[in-house]
Amino acid sequence: MRRRRALSLVATALVVAGATAGITYAMWGKDASLAMPVVRAGNLDLALVGTPQWSETTPGITHAVPTQSDYVTANHLATPGDTFTVRQEFRTTLTGDNLAARVNVRWDTPPSLTPAGRVTATYVVTTPGGTSSTPAAVGSPVTVPSGGANITPAQVAAWGSTPWSVTVTLAYTGTSSFVVAPTAVDSQPATSLGTVVIELAQVRTGAGFS
Repeated sequence: MRRRRALSLVATALVVAGATAGITYAMWGKDASLAMPVVRAGNLDLALVGTPQWSETTPGITHAVPTQSDYVTANHLATPGDTFTVRQEFRTTLTGDNLAARVNVRWDTPPSLTPAGRVTATYVVTTPGGTSSTPAAVGSPVTVPSGGANITPAQVAAWGSTPWSVTVTLAYTGTSSFVVAPTAVDSQPATSLGTVVIELAQVRTGAGFS
């Protein structure tokens, strides 16, 4: 049965081919050109604004603390009971349709809080709109906004040139003094906040994304 069916199909094909031989088809056509539209690129960027700004905020004392030649290290010898803040500003750029982002702050180099057990440090991230994150221990990551909220191009445009900031608060605690010989001061380990990484990361979900 399979063989007969195959032979029948071949015969039908020959008949059809014979019936259409000698027929001429006339073809008409028209060309049209179409200029393809240009898709412009959006922009997602982040830049530091200025250098870290140190301030002493010890109760009863509030003043700016100068930095050394590296513009990072505070030029100050801390004593028990002292508190400080160090503030770094940055600016975000976010332009584009269907674009939303979040700011992530993490530490690339871990902090070294010395003397051990006598120095505490927390930090907050503040948006240009004045909203600050919950204080977190220095070294732990923070994402702003938290949860499902996002930063949108409309928000960034409304903020204009107003920068973001990361503010670290240091407190030298303890009941006993950390005493060294005057000749050994320069050899003592300094409290290091490590290296912080600030990232503006694109997201594809959550509020503000369409």
